[in-house]
Amino acid sequence: MVALVGASPVFAINGNNANQFSTFAGWDGFEIVTQGNNISTISDVGYGATASRGTYDGIGTYLDNNSLSIFVNHEVTNDAAISRVDVDLDLLRQAINSTIDGGTTPFPASFVTGMGYAYDQIFDGGYNAISNPNPVATGTVAVGAYSSANLSRLCSGTSYMPDSFGEDRGFVDQMYITGEEVFNSTGRFYAVDPKTQTLWEAPDLGGGSWENAALVDTGNTTHTALFLSEDNSGSRLQLYIGEKGVDSNSDGEVDFLERNGLRGGTVYYFHPGGGASTVDLPDGSVSGTWNSSPIGALAEDKLEDVHTNPADGTQLVLADQTDGLYTMDLDLQFAGGVFDTLNSGATIDQIVPEIGTNSLGNPDNLTWAEDGKLYVQQDGAGNGMWQMDPDGTNRVQIATGFSEPSGIVDVSTLIGYAPGSVLLTSIQGNGGSGAQLSTLISPNAMQLLEGDLDGDGFVGINDLNIVLNNWNQNVPPGNPLADPSGDGFVGIDDLYEVLGNWNAGTPPVASAGVPEAGSFGVLCIGGLSLLRRR
Repeated sequence: MVALVGASPVFAINGNNANQFSTFAGWDGFEIVTQGNNISTISDVGYGATASRGTYDGIGTYLDNNSLSIFVNHEVTNDAAISRVDVDLDLLRQAINSTIDGGTTPFPASFVTGMGYAYDQIFDGGYNAISNPNPVATGTVAVGAYSSANLSRLCSGTSYMPDSFGEDRGFVDQMYITGEEVFNSTGRFYAVDPKTQTLWEAPDLGGGSWENAALVDTGNTTHTALFLSEDNSGSRLQLYIGEKGVDSNSDGEVDFLERNGLRGGTVYYFHPGGGASTVDLPDGSVSGTWNSSPIGALAEDKLEDVHTNPADGTQLVLADQTDGLYTMDLDLQFAGGVFDTLNSGATIDQIVPEIGTNSLGNPDNLTWAEDGKLYVQQDGAGNGMWQMDPDGTNRVQIATGFSEPSGIVDVSTLIGYAPGSVLLTSIQGNGGSGAQLSTLISPNAMQLLEGDLDGDGFVGINDLNIVLNNWNQNVPPGNPLADPSGDGFVGIDDLYEVLGNWNAGTPPVASAGVPEAGSFGVLCIGGLSLLRRR
């Protein structure tokens, strides 16, 4: 099913720049920053007085207390970089709430507080604590010049939290990963350490024309896995496996890349089984295994963005501009601390074709949001932005970009809203103008109460049951909603978040006889004290 509901106009927040998209199906949105804006009063010294770098693409985020930093790639050849846009979180929420309630909440005069680069120093691929310990650039002016001269066409990107798949599973540090889409084999991946504002070149992920990389749950605490999506003719489907915490360049220290398993690993290639084609993704399903040899591996011409299911780190969604949308389910096995290629499989299923019945032309950037929905952008073919279920059904157009929409990310729960209800999106523009970073806001958007785990606007028994039903579990496999503390474990901190806000909000109509927080909390804590704790 495909739905297209009447468009509504969207207006820029500062009155000078019309938003570079229109919305549908009750969605709304507002501009954050537009190429050419005067940023002289808020920009880092040396970054520039105007937001001059254009061609916005991939987006990432970093939350530091009450400041949200948004990372924006510039997909250009000679002026590539990753910019940083800082917003005041309380004022951003005020702007979102004003959009939700139709202006009852006053829209703030300004919420953007800073703009500069996402990094203040750069280490290239030759970093070695003994022989090559110094950054190749330090300070705003130097990193800007180095980026312009040495980076090219930074495409999509993804931010990752530590322990994304449970305690010690996934990356050790928070980071933003992006790659160069240069249409040859010389492109590199880069990782931003937002805490230290450092950009690291990651050469061991290989050279290519990189669209993005998606973190995969290895099921263990020792290794990192990334699915690498390469957009070039004859590109293979690739998987990087690296061991965390190993001094792989033998320089006497474990650096940021090594701590997270991004140095010294191995790239593997997907080999389809059962006589399936090795030159094209199927209009259907294909299964196979991983091998360190590219010979006999599946090749594709227009692999695009890829993103991990936030509820299942072994499942990805993948766009292919010539074949459609696919999900990939991976089963990674390790034996004796070594990746077991013979017993590690993957199955790829087409969910939406690129042509034909129920097709979606030119799918490109996408995200798998925390509401379980997929949000997909088209590169051309109308420049649509779509919401759909993970099997490709119930497809609804939510927006159209006036130029290519090229980045989309769900920030809802990060900033305190119902999952899938507040998105960030970027519009590329035409190079010299029109690039824009904006919000997209669902008609069902609602600011969450602390402790309201099910998002019904009330903290009560349903929220308590979510915690109790996942008690003492790591997340995953435990329900992420049961872990409001975000520490990857459902325990006493999560219980206190519910009990500390007990009865807050408006009770559902059917609720009756809700116990008081004090006596109820004592009862719960007494019972839970009998349960095993970590």
